[in-house]
Amino acid sequence: MTLDDLGLSWNDKESLIGKVVTGASSGIGASIARKLAKRGAYVTLVARRRDRLDELVQELHKDGLYEVMAVPADIQKAEEVQHVVNETINRWGRLDIVVANAGFGYRSPLVEVDMERWEEMYRTNVHGLMLTLHYGLPPMLGQGKGDVIIISSIAGKEVIAGGGPYSATKYGVNAIASALRLETIDQGIRVTTIQPGAVATEFAQVAGYSEDEIRAFASKVLPLHPDDVAEAALYALEQPEHVSIAELTIMPSRQAQRFK
Repeated sequence: MTLDDLGLSWNDKESLIGKVVTGASSGIGASIARKLAKRGAYVTLVARRRDRLDELVQELHKDGLYEVMAVPADIQKAEEVQHVVNETINRWGRLDIVVANAGFGYRSPLVEVDMERWEEMYRTNVHGLMLTLHYGLPPMLGQGKGDVIIISSIAGKEVIAGGGPYSATKYGVNAIASALRLETIDQGIRVTTIQPGAVATEFAQVAGYSEDEIRAFASKVLPLHPDDVAEAALYALEQPEHVSIAELTIMPSRQAQRFK
């Protein structure tokens, strides 16, 4: 029997024109937003820092991309996440793509963990993801079609000393993504988890690595540019409807593991 005998048909690559995306104000999220806007997507930019959002909106406007809007929000707060989704639906009438990117890292031996910072990280990385999905999924389920891009980390696959708190959140993120994939497989939702290695963003500094550590690592292992991760997201989103990219791990060519 040949493929022709099966009588099947396959769609071409997905078009991103007219899609709506929730992104972020800097780093990977901003790169994804830029690339999608240039592909014709309608973009809702979400982050706590209004000034960064406004700068990105102005940048995109200068490029002639006007179907973008900034909605400042703290993804730890249910009412603010719901507001983001409502504003998106009110402007464009639909929600097709959710990019769950917000998060930060924290390095500390377990016995020395600052519990307030741990709770803040958990509420951002895990609870924030749950809220994003809780309010972002219903419009896509109602449409019978949509994409969820979840930015995780190789820390969700590999644990190092001092990285336990952060890895715990990313293992949780991966578990949520896996469950969502199973629960929505017959409802037209594609779920892609992207697990980057070292990326040249504010992440390492916020996580507590010194400037000397960051420079030494960067000189040895050229980190990814945020655009590299954005291209991985585009790769998943532009696949034909019958193709789902469940997981993508993207690392610098010379990186065998994360910071030691």
